[in-house]
Amino acid sequence: MIYDDLVSQIRTGALGRAERLPGETDLAKQYAVSRMTVRQALDLLESEGLVVRLQGNGTFVSDHTERGRRLNRLRSFADEIADTGGTASSRTVACGTAPAPPEAAAAFGGAEGDTANRLTRVRLIGGAPAALQDAWVPYAVAPSLCREPLVDDSLYRTLTQRFGVQLRHADQSMAAALLDAEQADLLGVPPGGPVLEVRRTTYGERGEVVEFTTSWTLPDFPFLMRIDAE
Repeated sequence: MIYDDLVSQIRTGALGRAERLPGETDLAKQYAVSRMTVRQALDLLESEGLVVRLQGNGTFVSDHTERGRRLNRLRSFADEIADTGGTASSRTVACGTAPAPPEAAAAFGGAEGDTANRLTRVRLIGGAPAALQDAWVPYAVAPSLCREPLVDDSLYRTLTQRFGVQLRHADQSMAAALLDAEQADLLGVPPGGPVLEVRRTTYGERGEVVEFTTSWTLPDFPFLMRIDAE
């Protein structure tokens, strides 16, 4: 009961980030449980990254209740982070048309150098750079993509609401990589640092490719997955 209630208060914001929790004795009285039960609940909250314990100062709500991104469903970056209780934003590096590079052109089923939309952004969580994303969208899918701001800062919402694209599914691969100097500068970290390189190909309702994106995510912001037993 105490664990579930504290999780609920943290997730809903009733207990704000960096807020100090009552002491073990007070929690034991409040929930009519033993201090051992309180410690077990706090141990579990700490193991899940929801609270931090500072010796001599008490227990505080973590200032990043969950910095990861869940892979259970096809969601926009903003929605993924919102699901974990975080706040996402973006800094646009570039948006316009450009010749499609080989990998994007191959995904689109076209020729290298065909005109495509390119959207490069630094994605932030809680105001801190978390990932660099380089998205390519076939020009025919969204010919005026960069002429207006994105809907709710979301490429997916823009594709569905402005251009009538119905998203079906995505194929995604992940691999370890190292940041080059330009990428590191955009993310505000030293070059050569480790990142998770994620490549995603997103398909529309007819099986057509509507997006090819490569992102480089800092290790402070891991991906989270739930794997169900058969």
